[in-house]
Amino acid sequence: MQQSKRTIHRKKKPTFATHALRFLLISSLLISIGTLLLSWKAIQYNEASQPPPNGKGLKNYVRRQVKFGDKAIKTAVEQTANTKVEAPVKKAEPVPPPPPSPKREDPKIVEVMKDEPKKNTKTDPNANSQLYQPDPKMGKRLLTYRRFGGRLNNQLFQFITALQHAKVLKRTLVVPDEIREVDWTGMFDTAFGIWDIDALNAAYDIDWVSALDPTFTTPDECLMHWREAPQLLEGGPKHWEEWDKKCPDIINIAGNTGLLFCERQHQFCGDSEAQKAAYEIYSHLRLSPEIMEYIPSKREEFKNAGYNEMAIHSRRAGEGGYDWELCIGGNRKTCSHHLDGENGVKFCDERTMKGNCAIWMDLEYQIKSKSALKKNQKDYRFVLASDGTHDWSIDYDGQFVVANNTEWLMSLEKKALEEVKSGKSVEAMATSSFAKERLKNKKDLSNIHGTMDALTATLLDLFSLVDSKYLLGAYYSTLSFNACYFRGVDRMYDSNMCWMLMHSETKLAIPPPEDSRIHVGGDESKEMPPALMSDVEHAFVRSKDGKFIAIDRYLVDNGRKRNTIAVLGDGLVPLTIEKGSDGKETVEAKFTCSMGDQLNTKATVILMKGNKSLHDHYLVQGEKYNTPFSTNGDRFRTLIILCEDLNYDKSLSRHPPLILTSDDPSFHLSIGSTFARPMGKPQTKRTQEQKKPEGLELVHCLNPVYGLKDPRWLIEYLEYHKTIGVSHVHIYNVDMHTPEVQEVLQYYRRQNFVTRHDWSSKASGEYTTKITYEHAKWASQSDCALRSRGQFDFALFSDIDEIAVGRNGGQLGPALDACAAAKDKDNKIGCTFNSNTVTSVYTKLDEKEEAYFKDKLMLERYSRMEAQPHCPANCYCSGSNCSNMTRKYHQGRQKYMINVRDSNIPPRPMWTHAISRDYDEMDKVMEVLDDDLIHVRHFQGHWYLNKDLLNTMEEKDSPLAEGVMNSVRNEIKSIIELWENYEKAKQAAINSSSMGVPWIKPVERPEKYHPNISK
Repeated sequence: MQQSKRTIHRKKKPTFATHALRFLLISSLLISIGTLLLSWKAIQYNEASQPPPNGKGLKNYVRRQVKFGDKAIKTAVEQTANTKVEAPVKKAEPVPPPPPSPKREDPKIVEVMKDEPKKNTKTDPNANSQLYQPDPKMGKRLLTYRRFGGRLNNQLFQFITALQHAKVLKRTLVVPDEIREVDWTGMFDTAFGIWDIDALNAAYDIDWVSALDPTFTTPDECLMHWREAPQLLEGGPKHWEEWDKKCPDIINIAGNTGLLFCERQHQFCGDSEAQKAAYEIYSHLRLSPEIMEYIPSKREEFKNAGYNEMAIHSRRAGEGGYDWELCIGGNRKTCSHHLDGENGVKFCDERTMKGNCAIWMDLEYQIKSKSALKKNQKDYRFVLASDGTHDWSIDYDGQFVVANNTEWLMSLEKKALEEVKSGKSVEAMATSSFAKERLKNKKDLSNIHGTMDALTATLLDLFSLVDSKYLLGAYYSTLSFNACYFRGVDRMYDSNMCWMLMHSETKLAIPPPEDSRIHVGGDESKEMPPALMSDVEHAFVRSKDGKFIAIDRYLVDNGRKRNTIAVLGDGLVPLTIEKGSDGKETVEAKFTCSMGDQLNTKATVILMKGNKSLHDHYLVQGEKYNTPFSTNGDRFRTLIILCEDLNYDKSLSRHPPLILTSDDPSFHLSIGSTFARPMGKPQTKRTQEQKKPEGLELVHCLNPVYGLKDPRWLIEYLEYHKTIGVSHVHIYNVDMHTPEVQEVLQYYRRQNFVTRHDWSSKASGEYTTKITYEHAKWASQSDCALRSRGQFDFALFSDIDEIAVGRNGGQLGPALDACAAAKDKDNKIGCTFNSNTVTSVYTKLDEKEEAYFKDKLMLERYSRMEAQPHCPANCYCSGSNCSNMTRKYHQGRQKYMINVRDSNIPPRPMWTHAISRDYDEMDKVMEVLDDDLIHVRHFQGHWYLNKDLLNTMEEKDSPLAEGVMNSVRNEIKSIIELWENYEKAKQAAINSSSMGVPWIKPVERPEKYHPNISK
């Protein structure tokens, strides 16, 4: 009989030894399980409360997101010790996905998108992250950097770059302390509730405490040179192992010398994996939900109004100065770094590169996606992130919205005051050295208000760019750069530029499909909008009531250690003019100056003086003109406002707006443009390499130019003045916008001889209209004097139809020496000189004469001028038979130059024929120079024509110096692009029988007025 298996395998009765063995096995298993649980618990504990690796015993080096106003701000150690293990950090609500992008059927694009970071994908065993396995016990394994003194968007890029390096090198990032205002990001000071950094801390090893210790340092051998740092990630695992041996405790990737770009502009370092690691960081870095509520798309009043269709980053044309090649050159650099060949030609065309620096002038062409285009300009709705340089409401009134942080700031200040009332300290809010210093012994946040305002305003601008369907960004800007990466790879083609920067898998960028793009490399790229040919983007900001326009804000060298902040403008401001018992008038401003946390400081108004009272010139004269600005009839409303109590912090790269406001709400003005510093020459490498010319330097402030379309006169005018001793020319351009003229200006710009100011009606916010453009010269002259202050010796003021003539028809050096001598001897701050009329411009030449002058310069064509000045048009007569004649100041249409080298001379508005029309004062401060030393020749004379005097007056032959004319001619012929332009324009003039100056129509005159060509 077969037994059952149970019977066969029945076990014997266990012995004592068996029981003991079982007990030991079960005990070991329980101990192992307990160990695992404790280890897991310790891991959770360490993630929140591990002491800093430098071993200094500081607690809570992983900062938690806390808010000022909570009942208690607990450390992560306390939270872990007293509560259960925390669940994973809850992610912020994601931004709603945008509508589908244009189809991306290009196989290259599909491949790139396919290769971008995805979750739950298998790791490549040959990836550097797998090959590089450093010993975690080998040193403290820290990485840090030095802060670069750039604006907030640069600070963010530095932080993300450093964190990328720490991630790749498997080290802990020690975030450097924020000491200066320019360093401040608000990340340390979590009590302010600016950032939500919990997700960031959960994903990365970040030490927020060690660097707060002033003794925290990096050994010299571990401080990377600026040339070494960009090569670190490129070196790969073997290179990293060498650095691990050399610096096991800490590596400092520096950064104080600039931003850490690698092979290409605005590109992260390392291979594809390393670059994607940088991309990933952006997905963990977020603003606090409280601030995000102020993104325009989140505001109830803007929802469903179409403003989220597009976001525009409006970057100033000449950031950091008024050489806007800094912007254009940067755009070209970025574009050409990421594209080459045919794509480089198509996407980096001149119009795109220039127009991107002034998008308000060329909005439609700067849009590169068909899906973002509208039929009409008025159909666009967008969120605007602007530096405040340009007033977009001029052309886009009601079409855009901007983020506003005011309510958030008020809410934070209210919470701070509540804490103070409850007995707590405002200083307790601070963690960074900068914030602690600013809030030390303070009762409120006023000492940090301006900084916090600028910081949060920039952050709202940045995230407004992120939270839109289409981004129209600035190629060379790190603000737009950061916005692209915050938006992510899957949205990179919903922009004019993001796709250009994000190509970790390919050497060069992959452009969007042809069927989705527009304004790329077509003929339209050659149709350059005239206003783009400018070097200065003036503020031209109007007051709330529209009666005053600010040309710019300035940093004025006043001869003392601290420069003065000033505003130049035109129009009506709240003020009183009181006359004292001594007859002197006193002007008192009824408004104040504020900037950042400097509130309601005194304003001083400097008015133009005249032959009447200040009251009459400012408030009474020119009543018939329907404009609040300066006009004919001696209405002098060009003025300078001094904000002498405001401090200019040169450590800031972006200064808060300058606000002028009255006690009542009637007058308010905010100027956010770059400070116009005294610099008469473009600050470029080429300029710095140029040798300082011998003798005194003269800058020519050319009054607003309009009506000039023939480039020949402009070429001769500029070459002539360069030949006789002018160092630089400021050209205020009202409508001199023909392509031929612009080409000439562009050439001289490249030579650093001219600075072009766009004073067209559009660019000036309708300031230079037909009513006011003539007297906008007072504002332009004042602007030029302020910009040239301390950079040249003298500034000369004249019009495009006037040339200065030195001794014996030649150089201006002797006149400059004479004016300098008058300053030394009698403290004269300027010199005036006569204007003599070149009446031969009205003489219609016969065929023989035209043939003779065909190959002559236009300046040689007009060698005859008035023998005596005509009164009262060009002089003033009194007594019988004009026994007493004077040509002083406006009576002789005089022009003048002033000393701009001496910064002790107070700034003031400039008049046409002298510094002011107060002749009693002018006699004391201005020297009158003789005609043989210097005069101007005026190629005009309508007073002769209108009074039918052209055929009765006396003329004399007075040609310009032959040597000067030969020099001008030879110079023009030696420069191919100038000569071709000149000859082309001359041929056009021959064909139209108009070889003379374009603003004069010649008339028949008797033989005696014709040139003697037989000589």
